[in-house]
Amino acid sequence: MKKIVAFSILLAAVLGWARPQSQGKDQGNLELVIAQGTPLKLELTSGDYQIEAGQSDKIVIVSQTMNDDDRSKVRFGVNTTPGEASVKVTGPKQYSAKIQIPQNISLNIRLNGGRLTINSIDGDKDIESNGGQLNINVRRPEDYGTVDASVNSGNIDASAFGSSNDKLMRTFRTKGPGKYRLHVHLGAGEINLLSGQAM
Repeated sequence: MKKIVAFSILLAAVLGWARPQSQGKDQGNLELVIAQGTPLKLELTSGDYQIEAGQSDKIVIVSQTMNDDDRSKVRFGVNTTPGEASVKVTGPKQYSAKIQIPQNISLNIRLNGGRLTINSIDGDKDIESNGGQLNINVRRPEDYGTVDASVNSGNIDASAFGSSNDKLMRTFRTKGPGKYRLHVHLGAGEINLLSGQAM
């Protein structure tokens, strides 16, 4: 296992698992090639994140922070093994980023707080945040088996799975015919489990 911390980094192969990419010109960006089917773990500093489908073998993080001084504060910690790719993101206050990942991937996310939007990513999802807003477009609800969501203080909209939002809801559980598992927990704020158009 290798650990690399950099602003905008060139990632070398680890046990033949990750291939190097050309170094970006801008600080605050990350590009990582992974083997298809490799689970991904993201540890994210507080901020505003949008995750969407990209290439089938690549993770790309583009910081949206415009100030050059703030961009220089962005750090990526990368740990890679044949069984998992792990990326830790730390950044300045009011940090935001767009993240592209393979459309079909097992995804584990731990967010300090803020807003996270996930659009049309298939696969198992284990997502937790201390507070803020979690927006998850599940795309095809019938692809999910076990689904559980909870918030300590706040509300859950699980309309993707046919749950009414007429009253305050802090826990939601359901079982479907699919093979994917969805686990979502939020300390305080709002969870939105939706399907259909991108958010």
